[in-house]
Amino acid sequence: MTDGGRMDLHDALHWRYAVKAFAPGVRDDAALDRALEAARLAPSSFGLQPWRIVLVEDAATRTALAARSYGQSKVETAGHLAVFAILDPVTEAHIDAHVARLAGARGMDAAAQAKQRDRIARTVLTYKDADARRAWACAQCYLGLGVFLAACATEGLDACPMEGFEVAAYDDILGLADAGLAAVVAVALGRRAADDPEAAEGKLRPPASELIRRVGQASTPDR
Repeated sequence: MTDGGRMDLHDALHWRYAVKAFAPGVRDDAALDRALEAARLAPSSFGLQPWRIVLVEDAATRTALAARSYGQSKVETAGHLAVFAILDPVTEAHIDAHVARLAGARGMDAAAQAKQRDRIARTVLTYKDADARRAWACAQCYLGLGVFLAACATEGLDACPMEGFEVAAYDDILGLADAGLAAVVAVALGRRAADDPEAAEGKLRPPASELIRRVGQASTPDR
């Protein structure tokens, strides 16, 4: 634990798990805000971040979403609910807006802007069909999700990412299609219930010897 009350990353990753039962309605807005800022700073191809986070605060909306979440009551009972959604589709307007931000922050001239825009557009739009663009956006979204979950853990904010929901229903209930978005994963957030049976289970992951493969042998620099 750090002086500010936050956990070291490794300790936090050992502490966290996919909470199955949340203490109803328990929130931590300050911790959530810090985790959201971490997600905003997550790595992304070209820094484009072709995804958005939808925070669902309305109780009636969360009840409607819970009914389309295959019996996962935590969608309704957890203190917070965040839905990660991709830009669907990614458009030239998104790229133009991103390049404009770059130009404003870095003082790029018109030629540099045009070169950067062309490079991004070719990679994201020209070289990919619609399915590949969507897959690419989803991959970028999961980069943001990973950073978000790690940040939640360091803040001591419990989280459970979920793909188990009716995507079309989420899109409809949240009006995502009208906003050019498509739901990918939902995250329930808050505090684990004292009687959550999953809390007693040990964390199980493949051993490092199985997960990590080393190719070749590092050379020792001459001294």
